[in-house]
Amino acid sequence: MKLITFSILTLLLAGCIVNVPSGSAYKPKKLIKECKTYIGTPYKFGGNTNKGIDCSGLIYNSLNNLGYSIPRISYQQAEAFKEVKVNRLKKGDLLYFITSGNRINHTGVITKIKSAGEVYFVHASTKGGVRIDNLHSSYWYPKFVKATRPEF
Repeated sequence: MKLITFSILTLLLAGCIVNVPSGSAYKPKKLIKECKTYIGTPYKFGGNTNKGIDCSGLIYNSLNNLGYSIPRISYQQAEAFKEVKVNRLKKGDLLYFITSGNRINHTGVITKIKSAGEVYFVHASTKGGVRIDNLHSSYWYPKFVKATRPEF
């Protein structure tokens, strides 16, 4: 019984593990550059390729291509790193949103900060695919939940 419980617990926690390549340092500019290679890719729920991708797939693939392993689902990604206060945001930070329902279901990566009211992020949108939008737009800011900073 203990072995079965341990096996089930191990499987459940496997989606929450962050794996780091040995001898590497996380570079936000590389993450941004990797995410931007998907700009124009159509949105596809559960998609994981340049033929169609969703928001968490964009983050998952981009970090994976840099050698980092993180959970695939946005609400799990939101728990993988330390939260960052809005007034401390930096390029490369991850943003999380609730666009429907009651848990995080959307994510993106900050690409540029021009001012406190101009924080741009790349994400996979259901309307327009992978694109860059302003966090402080009338659509996105009310749905914003939190930001995290990948620290490997």
